[in-house]
Amino acid sequence: MREYSVKHSNQPLILLWFQNPYMVNIILGGYEKDVGPSLYFIDYIASLYKVGKAAFGYGSYFALSMMDRYYCRDMTIDEAIELVDMCIREIRSRLVVALTNFLIKIVDKDGAREHAWHESIKDTPVAAA
Repeated sequence: MREYSVKHSNQPLILLWFQNPYMVNIILGGYEKDVGPSLYFIDYIASLYKVGKAAFGYGSYFALSMMDRYYCRDMTIDEAIELVDMCIREIRSRLVVALTNFLIKIVDKDGAREHAWHESIKDTPVAAA
């Protein structure tokens, strides 16, 4: 199996985009032996940006402001999950049509895996605005 660097894995995505053009944004994360963790944002015209944190959609305005305030490059996984929980709570409390289901995945040197929901997020009622 051929290994792609995270940065160059957008090449097949660009080819797919030209075959079936859709207006989508992608957040692509990975871990490379030589580089370490990498996070990229690929916008709807297939431009690639290396970023430290990312979000898109209507909720991104709230999530990115929370990340700007609380994100640290050397966060532990538990601290990062708590920050994601804060972002989800903020989105759910501020958007009129806030989604109730979010999928959290962890990508690190051990591979990619889904993270179980915290009961506090799943069962917390949204505060009235």
